[in-house]
Amino acid sequence: MGLFRTLASSFILLIFIYVSHQLTRFTDFTWIGTTAVIILLAFLFALVIGTFLFFWKEKNLDHRPWRDRLLDGSLTVMAYINFLVSLVILRDVFAFVEKWVMPSQFGNLYSSQATFAMLGLPLVFLIFGNAVIQVGPRLKKVPVFFKNLPKELEGLRLLHITDLHISPSLSPSFVKKLVAQTLRLQPDVIVFTGDILDSFVEKHEEEFKMLAELKAPHGIYYVPGNHEYYWNPQKGLQAFRDIGFHVLINQVQNIAFGPATLQMAGIPDPAALHFREEGPDLARVQKQFTENSFKVLLSHQPSLAAKVQTLGVDLQLSGHTHGGQFFPWNWLIVFFERYAKGLYRIGNMQLYVNQGTGYWGPRLRLGTYCELTEIVLRKEPKTE
Repeated sequence: MGLFRTLASSFILLIFIYVSHQLTRFTDFTWIGTTAVIILLAFLFALVIGTFLFFWKEKNLDHRPWRDRLLDGSLTVMAYINFLVSLVILRDVFAFVEKWVMPSQFGNLYSSQATFAMLGLPLVFLIFGNAVIQVGPRLKKVPVFFKNLPKELEGLRLLHITDLHISPSLSPSFVKKLVAQTLRLQPDVIVFTGDILDSFVEKHEEEFKMLAELKAPHGIYYVPGNHEYYWNPQKGLQAFRDIGFHVLINQVQNIAFGPATLQMAGIPDPAALHFREEGPDLARVQKQFTENSFKVLLSHQPSLAAKVQTLGVDLQLSGHTHGGQFFPWNWLIVFFERYAKGLYRIGNMQLYVNQGTGYWGPRLRLGTYCELTEIVLRKEPKTE
């Protein structure tokens, strides 16, 4: 862990040097202006480094409002730096192309006015990104068609919630809004695919009381993501059981619809193995499947889909990716995740990746939104 902190701090320091140089070296600032910009950037970068070193060292801190505000502020600054670095890189790339491919004058790109614009634009991005969060979860209805869907399951509605990240940075009002929206929809089944809790459960009794109000005639099903394992996972899992969620750890729950059976399966995130907890066991899940059932599997990680489809699963529901959450990661996520968001067909199985109902870290989304997905099971029409 000490090596990781050193490498992370060194990396952030290198970014600071690069950004400071590119924002001041080529401008017509006076030495006072240059010094002011460098001091501002030094303060912002130091705040991020210092805060995270503090929280890494003191992980088991008691709940205190000032610590939450400090972390919130640092996450916002981190997002500001993310946007600023992205703009600096894009400007440098554009200038390089303009100079060597389309030779022309590009001095205005590095003027003092351009520097002020680049320092101000991230603030605009933060405002718009936070507005998306304030709107709350946006409902997305996704009909999914299957050749083998029993007629009793036609039109069945599964409400898919993932990556809520209940933590000090997520307002309880966001959870309250989500619960109210879910109750209005009256889904047949509710499923949670991990990273719902991202903090010590003792800090979030209020949010769990809200989640306890959720109801669905055919049950509420939950699997943990990687973040649940960072905060005393057994206590967290028990908290979900206590409010009536079916916690599926390599388990299959049979749901009867007359003569038809929907088998709801769930596997834990592979991160469980790093904490000496039970990891995904697909062989164990497969033994619980019956031949003529319709099979839905919950997995936080969409990357497991290739293995899951060999089990004869009809539909996998996943999260984890956040769709990149905000610029530029919403563009780059496809290079890190094969299944970034939306609906995919893998063999005979279909996979749906929800881009996240909540958010992680800074209170913003830019280029994505908080997604609440209503999966509607449909019989694939016969083709003549």
